[in-house]
Amino acid sequence: MLSAPDKALLVKLFYMNEESATIALRKFRVQKNVKSGKGPLTPAGLLKLVKRFEKTGKLEDRARTGRPCLKEARAPCIAVEMEAIASKAASGTSSASKAARRLGLPPSSVRNILRRILQLYPYKLQSCHELLPADTAQREAFAKWAFSKME
Repeated sequence: MLSAPDKALLVKLFYMNEESATIALRKFRVQKNVKSGKGPLTPAGLLKLVKRFEKTGKLEDRARTGRPCLKEARAPCIAVEMEAIASKAASGTSSASKAARRLGLPPSSVRNILRRILQLYPYKLQSCHELLPADTAQREAFAKWAFSKME
């Protein structure tokens, strides 16, 4: 896939070289250090690009048909909902399935957005006993007991 500046350069080279697609592609390969035969476009592809540029005045690709990907658009909404759920919960946890129910989205979509776009991964919190100085004697007794059982 060509970037917008590369497309602009190709169209410019096309018009500078007497509207010759082959020469324009050859000069593009020389400027960009692309191996011969490994160019980004064929001469026919460049002619289609130029024809589209003359017709619309733009170098961008046309809009694709089919179902649009709305994951990036939904990501902020899901992030806000997850924070709202976590703030209401006593333990501060949030549930992707609960957010999906509230937003009316499939749970798999919510999980995919959380992982791929927001880089939020599920994990399980474990509560651990806080080690206090007063617990030293009890821990020491347990360690001695466990050590004696190992021998």
